[in-house]
Amino acid sequence: MAKTIMLDIPVRWGDLDAFNHVNNTVFLRYLEEARICFFAEMGDRWADERSGPVVVNVNCNFRREIRYPATVRISLTASAASAKRMLMEHTITDARKPDILYADAQITAVWVAHGSGAIELPAHVRELLGESD
Repeated sequence: MAKTIMLDIPVRWGDLDAFNHVNNTVFLRYLEEARICFFAEMGDRWADERSGPVVVNVNCNFRREIRYPATVRISLTASAASAKRMLMEHTITDARKPDILYADAQITAVWVAHGSGAIELPAHVRELLGESD
């Protein structure tokens, strides 16, 4: 089972590059914003002084430029890829015209115990993803 969230983000003038469209690094910030909203659903349990999530892989396919003004819709669907890895599938579309695809991306995250490396996904993370023990 998977967990999906959606987030609308208005494009800011400062997101633009010299070619007058959203800079490719900003796409990754949009994905980050959705990821933080997803983690926030866990409350204070998503990270603490002992452990937390770390992104280990990002693959982003840029499909179309984003021009100002616009509002983008970030969709994030998370699932457990293994006992230690979470896969987050993303799309970035136009919030008003969802058939316009700006990018799709896949992000892999692991939970890390500080000082000792990757650990199994915590129970509360598996629960949020609809995984059972």
